[in-house]
Amino acid sequence: MGRILFFLVALVAVILAVLVVAPGVVPVAAYKSQIETAASESLGREVTFSDNLTFRILPRTAFHVEDLTISNEDGFDGAYLAQVEEADIGFKLLPFISSRSVEIDQFVLSRPNINLIRQQNGMVNWDLTSPTTTEQNTQTDNDPNLRDIRLGDVRIVDGSANFTDGVAGKTYVASDIDLQIILTSLAEPLELKGAMSFQDEPTTVDIVLSNLADIMDNKPSNLKLDLQIGDAVAGADLTLETADTLRYSGPVQFNAPDLPAFAALVGTEIADAPGFDELALSGDIDGGTQSFRLSDANIKFDDIDAQGVLSLNWAGAKPFANGVLSTDELDLRRYLPPPAQAATGFPEWSTAPLDFSGLRNIDAEFDISTAAIFLNDLKIGESRLKMILTNGRMTADIPELSMYGGQGSGRLVVNARGSAPTFSGNFDMGSVQAEPLSLDIFKHDNLLGLGAFQFDFTANGASQAAIMSSLDGTGGFDLSNGLIKGVNLSKIARAAAELRQGFNPAALATIVATARGPAEETDFSEFLSDFTITDGLVNAPTISLNGQYLTMTGNGSVNLPAQTIDLRLSPRATVAPDGTEISRSVSIPVRVGGTFSQPTIGLDPDVLTRLLTENVLQQVLGGGRNNSAAPVEGEEVPPEEEEEEATPEDAAADLIRGIFDGLRKDDEEAQPDE
Repeated sequence: MGRILFFLVALVAVILAVLVVAPGVVPVAAYKSQIETAASESLGREVTFSDNLTFRILPRTAFHVEDLTISNEDGFDGAYLAQVEEADIGFKLLPFISSRSVEIDQFVLSRPNINLIRQQNGMVNWDLTSPTTTEQNTQTDNDPNLRDIRLGDVRIVDGSANFTDGVAGKTYVASDIDLQIILTSLAEPLELKGAMSFQDEPTTVDIVLSNLADIMDNKPSNLKLDLQIGDAVAGADLTLETADTLRYSGPVQFNAPDLPAFAALVGTEIADAPGFDELALSGDIDGGTQSFRLSDANIKFDDIDAQGVLSLNWAGAKPFANGVLSTDELDLRRYLPPPAQAATGFPEWSTAPLDFSGLRNIDAEFDISTAAIFLNDLKIGESRLKMILTNGRMTADIPELSMYGGQGSGRLVVNARGSAPTFSGNFDMGSVQAEPLSLDIFKHDNLLGLGAFQFDFTANGASQAAIMSSLDGTGGFDLSNGLIKGVNLSKIARAAAELRQGFNPAALATIVATARGPAEETDFSEFLSDFTITDGLVNAPTISLNGQYLTMTGNGSVNLPAQTIDLRLSPRATVAPDGTEISRSVSIPVRVGGTFSQPTIGLDPDVLTRLLTENVLQQVLGGGRNNSAAPVEGEEVPPEEEEEEATPEDAAADLIRGIFDGLRKDDEEAQPDE
């Protein structure tokens, strides 16, 4: 018995000696070519490594390999798919022999470099499947004898990776990769965490896969993700499926406070244009490798907070987004040049360049409902619009448009494909309140009323001033039950009746002065006009106003580039303030001129000189033609007659022109800033 025990002890000692000494005695390098061949056949790619190959069994089974290279597939750029400077692999032999459990207590790849390529035809160089390898992998996956996998010290140290995407024409680079993988068993969570530099931005990643065994069996598993790239952060709690292709679903959140920087990291250039500064979103995602759909979404884009459904597809060279969204405020002021400021009155048109290149950053199609839209000083109420953005051309169809109490529809097209943007559109509104609209657009509240307007336009130009100079279009307005503040046209018109009794310059000056002022008003029941615009010149051939005390016709023009006004009006008093009809109404010429900042209004001296010359002559000469008053309706003004020599008529005309020149100067000096 003692001899048998001694023999067994001696046998164990010999075996241990062989296990310890043999790896140092047996020339492992002699089997290098056989190992390379077996590895190459397994992966379907040529595998090589240096002669510095070591192997030991005790105290643990371990391999050390240097300069390990897995070659690239034919037809792909680059000499290799992966290259590892050093690889240390250690596993426990006894658990594998006794229970078919793989326990890797060390798997350290030092300074690996991975070169991933997707060609324009969609072929990839990391697809290691072949009929042989597929059969082998299937056998391994379904091998009931492989019970479990346990990982110990599994790390990537100072690695790097490149991904060249020929489909999108983009390249991504990761460097300084330090990752750790933790797996206590197939049934326990697999965790990958570490840090790297992605596109030269510091990046941290923490990924937890709840059950690796389910993924290996093509069953759904849970994935938790926390990722930070530069200032951008992302988090997700997803159900992951890999049976046929990669699918994921679950709640996500993302925040990029510097959107241009993040877009550059993922290979999308955002033009240096106003807006597109920040993006944050959250919701329930359902997606794959090239697109996703976000439902119950909360989106913050610059100053816009929206809710709804959003989809994004990045398979092509330019991302495409679409969805149905609602928002309390659609604030577009960030994407527009700030309005020019003026100390008083209307500001000059800005010559600062307009930049709409941001429209080329993405293609999109959205249905948007909003309670308010802000376009600089212009405020639009509850509206619904459909926006289509294709290669820098934005079309916004607005079937429901609310503006200043009115309702209507509109369409706006902005085309930023060329060197200078072009614009076109049409708006048709009804029941609009004129006072707040006039205040926001013209910077004064002198016009009140409820009415409709229609406007079709085209324009082009790289600045506000250039757009005003190129504006063409047609339109019209029709206001009712309103008033014009600051002038009493009825009072001026009624003064025409007194002129028939004789010309009194002092009385006329008093009437003109008292007819203007903050407390003066012109009531009307209807005020309307049609107009055309050519190169920024607004031509209004017909202007009509009807009120309780007067009617008025007129015409004129407005020069938008120069911001000047030239309107000629003929108000006619019909009823006196006491309600009695004026026995013989006459019209008196009124001229509105000046600029948007300092408009002027007064009697038209050029017309009135002709109308009143005969009145003065009657008093100076005691006779003459009996055309002593302004004409009644239907009468024509007789043309002026040329005289070869100076006559009393010339003297009278000079006198009247002098009077009206004085009145005009007094009016301009007394005109308050508006």
